[in-house]
Amino acid sequence: MCGISVAYQFNSAFSESDWQSFEKSLMVIRHRGPDGSGITLFNTETGILNDVEEPFSRQPFSANLALGHVRLSILDLSEAGKQPLHYERYTITFNGEIYNYIEIRSELQGLGYTFRTHTDTEVILAAYDRWGSNCLSKFNGMFSFVIADRKKKVLFIANDRFGVKPLYYYLKDDVLLLASELKQFKCYDLKLTVNDEVIRYFLDTQYVDYSEETFYKEIRRFPKSHYCIIPWSESPELKFERYYSIKRVSLHEKSVPEQFHSLLTDAVKLRLRSDVPVGFASSGGLDSSSILYMAHSLLKSEGLQKNVQTFSAIFPGLDGDESEFIRLVEKDLEVNANYVNPLELFSMDDFEKHIYHQDMPVTSTSYYAEWCVARKVNQQGVKVLLIGQGGDELLAGYHHHFYRYCRQLILRGQIPAYLSQVKQYAGLKGVAASDVHRKVLNEVKLAVKFRFGLASFGNGLQEKWNKINTLTEVLKTDLTETMLPAYLRSDDRDAMAFGLETRHPFLDYRLVDFCFSLPDTYKIKEGWQKWLLRQIDTAMPDAIRYRKDKKGYTTPQDIWLESNREAFETYLNYLPEPYRNYKVSDRFLLYALGAWFKVNE
Repeated sequence: MCGISVAYQFNSAFSESDWQSFEKSLMVIRHRGPDGSGITLFNTETGILNDVEEPFSRQPFSANLALGHVRLSILDLSEAGKQPLHYERYTITFNGEIYNYIEIRSELQGLGYTFRTHTDTEVILAAYDRWGSNCLSKFNGMFSFVIADRKKKVLFIANDRFGVKPLYYYLKDDVLLLASELKQFKCYDLKLTVNDEVIRYFLDTQYVDYSEETFYKEIRRFPKSHYCIIPWSESPELKFERYYSIKRVSLHEKSVPEQFHSLLTDAVKLRLRSDVPVGFASSGGLDSSSILYMAHSLLKSEGLQKNVQTFSAIFPGLDGDESEFIRLVEKDLEVNANYVNPLELFSMDDFEKHIYHQDMPVTSTSYYAEWCVARKVNQQGVKVLLIGQGGDELLAGYHHHFYRYCRQLILRGQIPAYLSQVKQYAGLKGVAASDVHRKVLNEVKLAVKFRFGLASFGNGLQEKWNKINTLTEVLKTDLTETMLPAYLRSDDRDAMAFGLETRHPFLDYRLVDFCFSLPDTYKIKEGWQKWLLRQIDTAMPDAIRYRKDKKGYTTPQDIWLESNREAFETYLNYLPEPYRNYKVSDRFLLYALGAWFKVNE
């Protein structure tokens, strides 16, 4: 996990100011790669390259392509692993991890390839040499990378299947800039204009990262599951090619839980590969606990279980606190638990640092809690953290998933099944069945109104999401557009601000394909959500396996805001006039937006 910066000018060599801007764009993300940095310069006419190491200095030869990299050392900690990395005619700058690099390297060695490092980076280059763009289908991991091919004189650019690792671009007047974070573009002499449409959509719907658009009109996100090839002989143009879509896989009905258990176990096992300490997020919830128990079992088989460290945010005595369940896991597994109370650590200065690193405003204080946990992980000398993100989107873990599933049952005429689900769900949650019926019937009324053209949310994502009548399509939209993209961006920025790599076993593409091939009854059954995950043998206590509440990453936000109301209100002064009195469902959205404008003055 690292950070990258790329600049390409088609018609002219870099000037002194171009070089200085590029260097700044790399150093402004040094937090992503505190263990080293490097730059490779190219002349695309001649194919000549020149490596530049810190301290950087202007190079004498005429270059118009630059690949930069800041390194967080995770695999092969030696100097051999530094980037940009060369392999025959190829040079790469790469952010992420290819978890199955050992298996791919073995396959390539059988085909006659040799390797001088123990990195996944070198495996990417050899795989690209062997299979071209088809190498992407072999990678199980998270990645954004740029490869320069001096023989074919092209750039090959790719992003992982779910956009876990960020990549943004600016393209104008024969100039292409690529970066890991938006703040890098502000190091250049660019005219950037605020994207009012995206901001208003954020305030109206709380959606961010739902498309390739960003808070700046001129900067876009490189689309996940895509690659592009840019010839050096032509003015740069990004023609995106999709290499992955969620697909259906074969199921063996009698052994679905066993298949799921095997896939999740292997996903965890692959993500334990590291030459530095690995820790685990622990919320006491089903997702993070499942990963922790699986990992603990794998590590125990190697005699390494005593080294397990967990990291949690707690709010003792306040609503949303999960200390009871977190400590239950700690005691059961005898792990080395680390706790932070974000309320005790909070300051306005720290909140602004959080917003600066986020690159966009956030929708709740939960993201600040995540920031505090990442800092604690860093303080304990841990560089890799396994987390449970993605489990809800795969297995219908959010409340709205249950209501949409019930809407589906009614619209399909499956009334007995619907009544049974509501009765059991209400019993589990300790709520009146009539309240559940009322919410579901509101869902059905909305579906009917859409069908007859009596309801509309406009033509945007909110309209699309509300029109969906099937659980599978809601889950897919939450995974790829509405919910998970924002969580992944926030997770990346909070973690990388402290030189931390986070890994997501539930986002192993094999597991994603498998879960989207399942009948809905493996996700919601007998009133239980994430039913399949509760069935597999992870040795966790029933108190967690059959937790009836769903908290997510909850924080006592009302108390938080009330304690700092006056300070938060000052952020409104930084909002442009149209937004100061903007009607929002949650005033915190205005505070976060004002903080974003302040740190980007």
